[in-house]
Order: sequence, then C-alpha cells, then structure tokens
Amino acid sequence: MKKLYQETNLLEFQKKYQSEQDCEKRLFEIRWPQGFVCPSCGHHEYYFVSKRKLYQCRNCRHQASLTAGTVMHGTRTPLLIWFWAIYMLSTDKRGLSALSFSKKLGISYWRAWTMLQKIRSAMRDRDSKYKLAGIVEMDDAFFGGPKEGGDKRSRGSFKTSGHR
Repeated sequence: MKKLYQETNLLEFQKKYQSEQDCEKRLFEIRWPQGFVCPSCGHHEYYFVSKRKLYQCRNCRHQASLTAGTVMHGTRTPLLIWFWAIYMLSTDKRGLSALSFSKKLGISYWRAWTMLQKIRSAMRDRDSKYKLAGIVEMDDAFFGGPKEGGDKRSRGSFKTSGHR
C-alpha cells in the first residue's frame, strides 16, 4: 500500500523549511499542483498582491489566499511557526502540552493553545474518515479502570483481610 505522505526527519524538515517563503512555496504547490487556477472562474493567470499576500485572478479579479480553508486561515502567525507546530505535533507520540509548545516555539501560551486546538481538530476530522478493518494491533494500551469500590480495606470493601 502506498503512503499518502512522506516521513521527514528533523534535519530534513529544517533544511526544507528555513523561511516563510519556503512555506509559502510548499502551500502553493499543495493548493495548485498544476499552477494557479482561479477558484471562481478557472482562469490560470494571476498576479500577486504582496501587501495582502493574495493571488488575484487577471480575468475576474477574484482574490485567493494560500491559507483559505486550512487551520491557518486568517492567522497572523507566520507560516514557518505553523509548519513547525504541525511537524512537532504529528511526530510526537506522547503529545504536547500548550505550555511546552509555547516554550519550544517561542510564542504565547494562548497562541500555542489555540494552534494546538486547531491542529488537533483537523487531525481528528481527517482520521474520522478512515475505518479500521482486519487485524488491528495496538501498542501501549490500557483498557478498563479501577474496580468499583477501589482498593480500600474498610467497611463496604470487597477485599477481606484474614480477620475482622
């Protein structure tokens, strides 16, 4: 089965995305793999409105954004931080707290928390499209919880010591 993604290690990622322009270029390639196509009229010619970072169709003047329809839509956070955030979250098996996230990325706790919520939501929405089938293997799982009554050894306890 062919993977829909390519795994990237930390050094490869760092080389690939060194600047905001690298991230913009990659988003452009993902959004328009065969080159710009106006979402309104389908025209291929555009010009870049640098002040607003928008692509404007030469035919109908519709303006399109790289981040429209993504978790980064309307953000003022640089794309480079978003790319690092997504990379960090998707490669860490244990998960990250907003506090450690904010410290690692050098951003405020509130911004880190908001970004984490958006990224996790997008990951959840994407994962919900897939159903498990066949043999499912799990690693480091725990099912169930404490028994009713807990581990207490007093009145009402199900466990008994040798005497009363």
